Amino acid sequence: MFRFLKWMLAVFAVLVCTVWCGQSAQAAVVDVQVAPGSEPDVRVHVGDTGHIQPVTDNLTDALGQPVNVTAWSYISYGDTTGEVVRIDSTGYYEAVGCGEVTISVIGYSEAGIAVFTGYCQMTVTVDMTNVTLESDRITGYTTDDRTYVGKIKIYSPIILNEDNSVITYNSDDADMDVSCVLADNELQISVYSSGSGTLTVIINEKPFFIHINVAMLEISKSSAVTAKGKKISLRVKGTSEKPVWTSSNAKVAKVSGDGTVRCRKVGNAVVTARLGDARVGCAISVLTPKLEKTVNKAKRIGAKWKYSQKKRMQTGYYDCSSLVWKSYKNMGKVFGNATYAPVAADIAKWCASHKKIVTKSYTWNQVQNMKLRPGDLIFKTGENNGRYKGIYHVEMFVGYSVSYYNESGKPVLNELWAARQEGYGGGGYMVGRP
Repeated sequence: MFRFLKWMLAVFAVLVCTVWCGQSAQAAVVDVQVAPGSEPDVRVHVGDTGHIQPVTDNLTDALGQPVNVTAWSYISYGDTTGEVVRIDSTGYYEAVGCGEVTISVIGYSEAGIAVFTGYCQMTVTVDMTNVTLESDRITGYTTDDRTYVGKIKIYSPIILNEDNSVITYNSDDADMDVSCVLADNELQISVYSSGSGTLTVIINEKPFFIHINVAMLEISKSSAVTAKGKKISLRVKGTSEKPVWTSSNAKVAKVSGDGTVRCRKVGNAVVTARLGDARVGCAISVLTPKLEKTVNKAKRIGAKWKYSQKKRMQTGYYDCSSLVWKSYKNMGKVFGNATYAPVAADIAKWCASHKKIVTKSYTWNQVQNMKLRPGDLIFKTGENNGRYKGIYHVEMFVGYSVSYYNESGKPVLNELWAARQEGYGGGGYMVGRP
């Protein structure tokens, strides 16, 4: 009866210790008592230390005879590499990572017989009592193609990351697409669309509430073709803040702080408006007045007239080569025929004979470096039609459009065409500049 009471007292002590471990705000040393046949559940925090202490009072063998333990063995199951709990031969342990382990305690008599067996279930978590965030608010800007990434520093005595923590998150705005990563005491919050709401982030069972407000930026124009000496007014939609305006070539297009662009010289430039890491822009081509009229006429024909090879020379109708011929006729360039539009191959042959070919095969890099000029002609080749270089189609280039900005902050451009969709062409074709 006395031995039973002693055993109950030992178990009670373990339970008291367990409760104390779970409620302590910053426990540093937590000793755990283990009685024969017991299996207490103990919660400790990363960084805690202590001893696993076997309760050996009145220990007897199977015949009820008193025995002495001359050697102890402490084995951690489910954590063979010691990533959660490290324990030595004396029972001293150190909690080093989050997780759950089972610690087996075995005592041996002088004869090497196991006379004591006990277990301890240990759960290791991070003490979040004094963990705080540097800020509870993220404000920024995004664009259609770009993700806004906000970062918030975490103040914690232990470096928190997803290896030693459990993190969940949820936004009260179902339309706002958000993801969250925990890395080295920092929350990295990616916002994939504009919106405003509260993000609830739970780290190791402790909730944090972060207000997110990300605005979508747009620019009034992503492309412009105009004549030297004119002005263009650009504005940014989605914010009342004043962006920083820059030009890739101020000699061609100089922009002021209010988005007014002065077109000073024939050439190409990209005007960019920046707010934080978000950028929107307009690709501007400055032409001579005559070439501007030519390009504008080609765009009107491609947008409003009907395609017909049979009626190609009639007003209101066009095919690829008659569009080019009708547009350039205003400048007095008729490609050798003042009354009837030549086919695409003959226009290319005229350009070649007049040394008007600027490249035999334009590339994507040439487009990104704005080497093409509105009014340029691409000639598609490859047909076995008996014509000059097998050319079967001509298309007029009419400008650039800013598609998006890459990770380096540089604009990525698309080609614009008189009678084709944005991005048509793709490079590889001969280019003429009449």
